[in-house]
Amino acid sequence: MMEMRIRALQWPQDREAVLSFQREIYETNFAGFVLTPEFLREYSSLLRRAVGDRHEGLFVLDDGETVRGFLWVAITSTLVDPWCGYIKNIYVAPTHRRQGWGRRLLERAEGWLSERGVSCVELDCTVGNEAALALYESAGYSTCRYRMSKRCDAKGR
Repeated sequence: MMEMRIRALQWPQDREAVLSFQREIYETNFAGFVLTPEFLREYSSLLRRAVGDRHEGLFVLDDGETVRGFLWVAITSTLVDPWCGYIKNIYVAPTHRRQGWGRRLLERAEGWLSERGVSCVELDCTVGNEAALALYESAGYSTCRYRMSKRCDAKGR
């Protein structure tokens, strides 16, 4: 086995590995979420578009044989901050967790943003994902707002 490294995502070679991570990411973090073929098609389409966008950074954690993690970072604009970084997705395979790879992916995101003149970075994390919350807090992230949700009765659907 080769040494672990973080490298730029290579499309389409890394596509299937990155898509395979999404089941755990979404079904673990969002109660009742069921990953569907339609979701994977849309996610794949979004990834493909991001590959060619200079405001999007896509990286994988690779051991030379297998992709073991994934990072998707972007430069965004909001009504409050016209130039901010946002970590859209970060994942480390269970067998490689608690070895510093999540922190190294965060550092890669921050470095990528800094190289582009972006001085802030945000991310979302579900309340129940205690391991991720601990990682983010230990890396200097703090809670700046709460996102609340409520299920509505969707009439007509």
